[in-house]
Amino acid sequence: MRAVRASPHFRIEKLRPGIYAAIARTNGYGLCNAGIVDLGGRTVVFDSMLTPMAGADLARAAERCTGRKPDWVVNSHWHGDHIWGNSAFDGGRVVSSRKVREVVLRKSRNQFAECRREFPKELKSMDGSKSPIAPADRPRVRAWFRGVLESPNPPRIVPPEVTFDEQLVLEGSRRSLHLLTYGGGHSPSDVFGYLPDERILFAGDLAMVGLHPSVGDGWPDSWVRILRRMQGLRPQQVLPGHGPMGPGSTLRVVSRYLADLDRMAVRAVRQGLSIEEASQVRIPERYRSWRFAFMFPGNVARAYQLELARPKPPSGR
Repeated sequence: MRAVRASPHFRIEKLRPGIYAAIARTNGYGLCNAGIVDLGGRTVVFDSMLTPMAGADLARAAERCTGRKPDWVVNSHWHGDHIWGNSAFDGGRVVSSRKVREVVLRKSRNQFAECRREFPKELKSMDGSKSPIAPADRPRVRAWFRGVLESPNPPRIVPPEVTFDEQLVLEGSRRSLHLLTYGGGHSPSDVFGYLPDERILFAGDLAMVGLHPSVGDGWPDSWVRILRRMQGLRPQQVLPGHGPMGPGSTLRVVSRYLADLDRMAVRAVRQGLSIEEASQVRIPERYRSWRFAFMFPGNVARAYQLELARPKPPSGR
C-alpha cells in the first residue's frame, strides 16, 4: 500500500490486507465512518461521509489503499452524513437498496436545506448555558454543522443508481462483499455490508460504539430484530456508523440499549406520563459514559410515541 495522505476528516485503520476503515475525526467534515475494500480488480467504498470535501479525500484514500479508483460506493441509508459525499466519486457507481434510493430522492434535498437553515442558529447557541450538548461533544457537533454550511449550495445529490431489494453480492478475484438489508430499524431501510471470509461487518448506523444512536427516524423493536439476525452472521469485527471499531458483541450492546429504551417507553405510557415527562427520565447508568447524550431525550420520545400508537389487544369480557 502506498502511503495514504493524511486527511483532516478521517484516519485510515488497516483491518486486514485490502480492507480498511476510515474513522471520522472529531474536528473533520466526515462525521460518519467509511469502509474501503479491495475485492480484487474492484474497489468498494462503504458510505461516502457527510461532505463532498471529505468524500474527495476518501476517494483518494481508497485509490491509494487499493491501487484503483472506487468502482462502487455503497450507501447504508438515506441520512445526509452517509450520502452527501457521493458527488465526489466520479466514475463510482452508487449502490443501495431500492427503498434507500426512494427516500434519498424524496427527502435528501429538503434535509440539506433544513440543515443550512437551522445550523447557524444552533452554532450560536451551542456554547450557552442552556445548550443540551455536553462540552465534550461540541467539537464534533460544531464540525458537523460547519461541514454542511461550507458544502456547495445547492448540493449535488447523487442517489443510488444500482439497487436491490434484499441482497446483492459484489464479487472480485480476492473476496466478495455481501450487501444485505433486513428492512428498516434506524431508518426506513438500512443496508449493511459483510465480508464472510474475514467476518468483518460494516454496520452503518445500525451500530454505534460509545455513542447514543439516533432513533428519531427509526423503530426500536424492528431494529432489535435486525441486530439479532445480524448476530447470526457471527461477525468478529464491526465498523460502526460512528465511533471506533468494535468487536462482534457490539451488536448485542446496541440491541440491549434499544430494548431498554422500549421498556422505558412502555413503563411511561402505563404510568400515564406525558411525552415531556417521559423524555426527562435519567439515562441508565450503563450508558451515562456514552457520547451524544443529547440524543437520549429524543430517543425516549420516539419510543414513547411508537408505544402510544401501538394497537392494544381487545379487552376480554
